[in-house]
Amino acid sequence: MTEQKTDPIEETNACEGGTGGDPDYKALYEEANKALEASKAESRKWEKRSKENYEKAKKFDDLESANKTLEQRVSDIEAANKALEAEKAKNALVKKVAKATGVPEGIIANLSATDEEGLTAQAAAIAENYKVPGGAPAAPEAGVFPKETGGGKKSAADQFADALSNAGF
Repeated sequence: MTEQKTDPIEETNACEGGTGGDPDYKALYEEANKALEASKAESRKWEKRSKENYEKAKKFDDLESANKTLEQRVSDIEAANKALEAEKAKNALVKKVAKATGVPEGIIANLSATDEEGLTAQAAAIAENYKVPGGAPAAPEAGVFPKETGGGKKSAADQFADALSNAGF
């Protein structure tokens, strides 16, 4: 048996179709460029399809919302109406409790109770500590001047001596 020994470089060139020289770079470039253009074309095709599908999906959503059943519309309106009625009842209750307790409506509206008794109890607890300042304090003898004793004015030195003696010095 005779084995033929071959050069690995020659085998590579033979597989590539060459005869032992440099590979054909121009052919490789053109082949890579064709593959790139094919992938760009495929990408553009799918982008176009997605844009078309977006418009279709948007139209479908619009039709879905337009085709709501009558029962769904009625139930939505009833839910909104119940919410408005509950808010109106709460506002009336807040006004009633505010008038009864004297606590401002803004404070009562933020309380946690939901019924009249609870709101009244919470408002009464607040009213005990919440006092509105009501003007100047009353003077015991408003408009009356103290009467001088001794028939005349005291000198500054006498007034100072009286203050010291009253202070305990």
